[in-house]
Amino acid sequence: MTYGEARQAAGLMGRRAARLLAFARRRGRRGREAHGIVLMYHRIASLSAEPWELCVRPDHFEAQIRELNKHADLVPLSRLASQLRRGRRSRPVVAITFDDGYADNLTAAKPILERHEAPATVFLATGFVGRREEFWWNRLARLLLSGHALPQSHELIAGDRAFGWDDAALDVPGSAGQRARLRLHDRLWDWLGGRPEAERSQVLQELEDRLGAPLATDRGAWPMTPDEVRALVAGGLVDIGAHTVTHPMLSRLSSKDKAIEIRQSRADCLSLSGRDPVCFAFPHGDLDAECVELVREAGFDTACTSESDLVWSSGDAHRMPRIFVRNEGGAALMRRLRWYWLA
Repeated sequence: MTYGEARQAAGLMGRRAARLLAFARRRGRRGREAHGIVLMYHRIASLSAEPWELCVRPDHFEAQIRELNKHADLVPLSRLASQLRRGRRSRPVVAITFDDGYADNLTAAKPILERHEAPATVFLATGFVGRREEFWWNRLARLLLSGHALPQSHELIAGDRAFGWDDAALDVPGSAGQRARLRLHDRLWDWLGGRPEAERSQVLQELEDRLGAPLATDRGAWPMTPDEVRALVAGGLVDIGAHTVTHPMLSRLSSKDKAIEIRQSRADCLSLSGRDPVCFAFPHGDLDAECVELVREAGFDTACTSESDLVWSSGDAHRMPRIFVRNEGGAALMRRLRWYWLA
């Protein structure tokens, strides 16, 4: 074994040991403290070019909801804190959430939720509502990962900043080329995530023109329209929460811009639904102490992160963790929840 291989093996063993220790601590804590689970979804759809694995197939989603209903109490996120599981013999308490506000949350997810009487909260990035185009991160994935021929080197300009690449592997077929595309995608996603929206749109349009990429046809990947938001909340089973206006990395913004993103998204949700939203979700799970305080001051009762953990009765309601849901069947989801989180 080489020195590098030994270091890699040692790192893997260390991570496994850390997971086992966290597992043991969580198991002991579950016997002493009330707890629950918040599940995090994004899209209900089948999609190939998807680096973040945000899509759950409709048949898998229905199987997941069916199994959850058998073994857990499904409650609205706004009532989760008051209904946390009080002991091992009681059923797990679970809240379902969706991020961003994709159109397929209405067309694909809501009918399944209704069939199983499963409440859910959809967090809206309100500045995208009504746009007849993809969210920018889906557009980036389509351009870089869907097989369009990429230049080995190129430079993009956004405002006073430049982003360039020079990678011969982008032209290589097979897994090596795909890995190079993923590396470029991740770097460009991080760079664009910190740019103002107008600059981001300009860069993506330039990239789309450079590649000669056709327009997207997956309307389920578009944000909902105002009418679709109203249809989503009709009946009261599904409610909406705020997810900022432009879906930025909040911790990178000035104090003033953080406050605008948070407060305006709350006002937008009220205008769209006629209901004052009580729940918020941090885009990308990105936050700092100032973000949390601004969310609290804006009047939200609950704020969700992307940290993976159970929700504990002693936890901060404005840093509520969520468990990411994979594209897997219902039995597989329950096995994972029971083995790792509820054992």
